[in-house]
Amino acid sequence: MPERALNRICYVEDDEDIQRIVRMSLERIGKMAVSVVSDPTKAIEAIAAFKPDLVMLDWMMPAMDGPTLFKQMKTRPETSGLPVVFITAKAAQRDLDELMALGAAGTISKPFSPKDLPDQLRAIWTKLP
Repeated sequence: MPERALNRICYVEDDEDIQRIVRMSLERIGKMAVSVVSDPTKAIEAIAAFKPDLVMLDWMMPAMDGPTLFKQMKTRPETSGLPVVFITAKAAQRDLDELMALGAAGTISKPFSPKDLPDQLRAIWTKLP
């Protein structure tokens, strides 16, 4: 179990409505600092600058999907060790299994309840090595 609390989250998501819902859920209900990145091609630099405790990646995005970004993060020293949670509505179980095998911390399915999201993330956080 991580020694520190889950306080800083970077969320990579292109949909502005979902960005707003997640930000409200995590900041107001979860009392967490949130950085939202809408362009996945700029995400690694933004993540490295923000230094989050955990990264949430949307699965389906234009320009670059979440799994591709996750694999790129794994190759960079500044982001390779960060726990990553996928937010997805469409991923097949075998895709999720593959990402878990690559080191993803967990997945959250859309639609999700904004009031439950902080607790879902904390549950994943407490299971981390």
